[in-house]
Amino acid sequence: MAQGSGHSVYEILSTPRLIGRLRHQSTRLTSQAFSQELMVWSLAAQAGLAPDIVFVDENEQVVICERAHTGVQPASGEALGTLCRQIHALPGVNHQLTLATDIEHYLKQLPAHLSDRWRAAMQRCNSEKALAKLEGDIHYLCHNDLTPDNLMTRGDNLVAIDWEYAAMGSRYFDVAIAGEALPDGERDSMMKQVFGDTLDTDLMAAGNQIATLVTALWQSCFAITAAQRPADWVEQTLSP
Repeated sequence: MAQGSGHSVYEILSTPRLIGRLRHQSTRLTSQAFSQELMVWSLAAQAGLAPDIVFVDENEQVVICERAHTGVQPASGEALGTLCRQIHALPGVNHQLTLATDIEHYLKQLPAHLSDRWRAAMQRCNSEKALAKLEGDIHYLCHNDLTPDNLMTRGDNLVAIDWEYAAMGSRYFDVAIAGEALPDGERDSMMKQVFGDTLDTDLMAAGNQIATLVTALWQSCFAITAAQRPADWVEQTLSP
């Protein structure tokens, strides 16, 4: 059905309909990443926010889960904001999102000349300050990868798949990642759904900056043809 940087997804011909996900490499840094994903995925499934897990092999390479339905893409801002808010209301877990460590890991995977350009771009945009803002925010359980490919539907509701990056972190980074594919009006609707009248514009700006940075660096490592250039990222980040 799909081939990603870390997993292949297959439809299993059965009743009820199932899908299997085969891991061929991890894009996370810790050896506990898969176990952590399954723990959060199970929490979300119990709350109706993820497909139910049917089977996990003992080597944690294969997951079989119920077959949800591919939703209309992109999802509406209101629906995506509702899903974000519901995920943020789930019980907390012990593992934290490590944005600074992940960014450094991606930079070290790049050729030296490209890594140097990205480091200069980050310095020009004062990314260290943006990271500190997010780190100082109140942490909630977040999915951190609610891109269109990771959204499906169960009845009239959105559900999320691929909980590999789920961890405690700032809602503003989570919302920024989720909103990257949305038009401006839908993005505003999503933020309103999550934050209501409590939206912190400085934190949202920090979330947007770091979300676009992480996406660009991840693509530079795993999806090179789609990756943004450092100079273009700086222009986007510094534009009014």
